[in-house]
Amino acid sequence: VPLMCVEFYLILKAAGATKQLMWKMIFASIVMLVTGYFGEAVYTTGSGPAVWGLISGLAYFWIVYEIWMGSASKLAASAGGAVQSAHKTLCWFVL
Repeated sequence: VPLMCVEFYLILKAAGATKQLMWKMIFASIVMLVTGYFGEAVYTTGSGPAVWGLISGLAYFWIVYEIWMGSASKLAASAGGAVQSAHKTLCWFVL
């Protein structure tokens, strides 16, 4: 997932994407992966898996929102053509 965030940046760089977008998405993907691991392997009893799974899910859905409807999507739409096509293909992989 962090590599896909870098790929989004590289695709959208032609449309004016900043490194700030890339680092926000990488941070969210790391939160998603680490909290998912905690819920699956570390805190396995009681409400632990649900709480950590919720945090992981929120990070994932923020990434999905950002690429489908947020600033990443707006950059792709403004670039059009091959950039928008590559962005849409990568969006489907994340989803």
